[in-house]
Amino acid sequence: MYYTSRRVFFVLCAIGLAGLTAGCATTMTQTQCVSADWYAIGLEDGARGQAMTRLTKHRQQCSEFGISPDVQAYQQGRLEGLDYFCTLSNGLSVGKTGSNYAGACPAEMEYYFLTGYRLGREMHRVRSDINTNRRDLRAAEKELQTEDVTDERTAELRYKLRTLEREFGRLQGRLEYLELEERRIVVSDARSANNVVTD
Repeated sequence: MYYTSRRVFFVLCAIGLAGLTAGCATTMTQTQCVSADWYAIGLEDGARGQAMTRLTKHRQQCSEFGISPDVQAYQQGRLEGLDYFCTLSNGLSVGKTGSNYAGACPAEMEYYFLTGYRLGREMHRVRSDINTNRRDLRAAEKELQTEDVTDERTAELRYKLRTLEREFGRLQGRLEYLELEERRIVVSDARSANNVVTD
């Protein structure tokens, strides 16, 4: 019961961090190295999309206390953790946060992860561009309202506002397309998963 709860904690902690963000322990103390459950550590690292180089860091930290990782247990846990990470839906989630991908997924799983990840990254980029557009628009509107703005500068600002508004419309249209694509591939992925279960 204790082992199962601990395993679930690691997986939930990793997934809750959208795969790559910090939050779970990353530096191992002497006590942690001595009592380490290397399968559970591998499970956490896999569910967070960590590359195998992560084990090298664990080894370096624990070597200070004369302790070596159980590589086989770690690898087994990491592979199971990657089952949680290397999915289309998680790829979407990781991409939408703008997080980087460390290339952790096995070849047979990477296609599905990257399908979601690339779409999510594009959505993140477009939303970032929209936010920048809105900030530039507000700044131009504010300057336009100042009392000492010249006629020449007023013309420039009005042109800039028209350009920003057109760009906003383009970006908004792009985002709407990406959101439709997101719904399409999520539905398609769910159907594929159901077919696997029922076959």
